[in-house]
Amino acid sequence: MSALPRVTEADVDRLAEQVGLRIDPTDRPDVAAALAVLLGAAQLVMEFPLPEDVHPAPVFKP
Repeated sequence: MSALPRVTEADVDRLAEQVGLRIDPTDRPDVAAALAVLLGAAQLVMEFPLPEDVHPAPVFKP
């Protein structure tokens, strides 16, 4: 597993501003840590190799 992406408190501030959220300054370190974990998980999913004959389905049908 690769290292988690680095997310700074400034990144949290920029993202919060873009979506209109107010994040308490004392919560910024925890939000940055949680976002880094989420980005790491997303990176694993995006890097997962799929066979050439596999295609995404437009609608999920279990």
